[in-house]
Amino acid sequence: MVCVAHIDAEAIPIKCLSDNLPSVLFTFITNAVILRYITSDVLGIISVSVPVSAAVSAALAGLWLHALSQPAPEVTSEYRLGVWVTAAMVVLETAAQPLVILAQAMLFVKLKVVADMVSLCSRVALKAWLIALYPSHAIWAYCVGHAVSSALLVVIYYGTLLWLVRSPDNCLPVKSASELGPRLVPGQPALDRDQLALTWSFFKQGLLKQLLTEGERYLMTAFHLLDFSEQGLYDVVANLGSLAARFLFQPVEENAYVYFSRTVERGKPVSAAAGRVLHDLLRAMSLLGLVAVTFGWSYSHLLLRLYGGALLTAGPAVSLLRAQCAYVLLLAMNGVLECYTFAVMRQEQINGYNRKMVLLSVIFVISTGIFTRLFGGFGFILANCVNMLTRIYVCCRFVAGLPLEPAVSVPPLLGLRPPAAVAAALVTAGLLAAGSESWLYPGSAAAHVAVGALCGAAVVAAAVYSEPRLLQAVRERVGDKLKRS
Repeated sequence: MVCVAHIDAEAIPIKCLSDNLPSVLFTFITNAVILRYITSDVLGIISVSVPVSAAVSAALAGLWLHALSQPAPEVTSEYRLGVWVTAAMVVLETAAQPLVILAQAMLFVKLKVVADMVSLCSRVALKAWLIALYPSHAIWAYCVGHAVSSALLVVIYYGTLLWLVRSPDNCLPVKSASELGPRLVPGQPALDRDQLALTWSFFKQGLLKQLLTEGERYLMTAFHLLDFSEQGLYDVVANLGSLAARFLFQPVEENAYVYFSRTVERGKPVSAAAGRVLHDLLRAMSLLGLVAVTFGWSYSHLLLRLYGGALLTAGPAVSLLRAQCAYVLLLAMNGVLECYTFAVMRQEQINGYNRKMVLLSVIFVISTGIFTRLFGGFGFILANCVNMLTRIYVCCRFVAGLPLEPAVSVPPLLGLRPPAAVAAALVTAGLLAAGSESWLYPGSAAAHVAVGALCGAAVVAAAVYSEPRLLQAVRERVGDKLKRS
């Protein structure tokens, strides 16, 4: 499911800005409830998603059931049900993809936000309620929640389209839902070769990015590198560690891509305005990533204790989350770099980048196999860090090789280096937080949190002192949002 959605989004590069913070927060809270009612034996099975497309869903479902590792016999029947329901929902949601693309092209931002929020909230709420009632049937609860949410998503998009089509003020470029399907237009070629070549380039890029981003999950499932209990712990920690990427990084990256794609000319020298924006974005994102590393080490146990209770804190999840914080830093640095790189690359450069990503995929697979055999679940995070470092290196080489206009006074890549005052504040805060964890926690969690709050305030003060331009940009952004509201 994740694979299909990701490739669709990359093959057709239409970006739609949206803020799904309430739905993500709702998911976070309900998952915290679910963790109180399930055991580690089924934790990994619930989060298994079958990466199938509509055309091969049945074939891959059979492969999942007959060729890959199976869970314990007491949950095998529900596991089979989960696989087939996931495959069926892929087919159902694929039917709504043309409408999703049309909504993005027409800038129906609110429709996307509402549809995603209703679908997501209904799935997690229903799943949490059913698991609370029937803790021993977690996979069955997943199936019901998944089916209901997919049906709601399709109904919302098709209902909205039909309402707009029948409206006298129809602003859509189509007059009926049937026009969204494949059809031949008289007098026009069946395929636009230029658009087909560009789409194929983005498709390959999206497929490679998906393998590099989610490849460890495919390897984990295909080769059974971890048992289902370890897979569950890894998924929970990875999702918890990616909250920063969902809340902060993704909106910034989407806005950055739109800005660069509209203001930067492909093949032209980097302008002063674009260079300054890239420098400031890299500085802001790197600071956020460094904050995650600084405080993540000392507050991982507390966060997992509040989120999942003893199920998470008793095992290796704390160490995994600490390692995940380092991966968050690399995600922060890589996101904006790739946005700028893709926005300014020409088609032949995109094809060259795709060839490099093939090599990166090979390096990732090899490092995953080696590190997982040596370090277990921690090896997946280490392999992800190696993968992200190689991608950062490739993007840095590309950006560093771009010509700069004479008005560019500071190289944009210097934004990755924090100011001395902020670096000193982060080191001091990290040492104080680590000392607080050793001396105050878990005896007094409130005191431990208070120390972290004071250290965080000191880091913010150092950042404001060192980066007044970033503070001014934040003020302007908040002011614009208040005026629009």
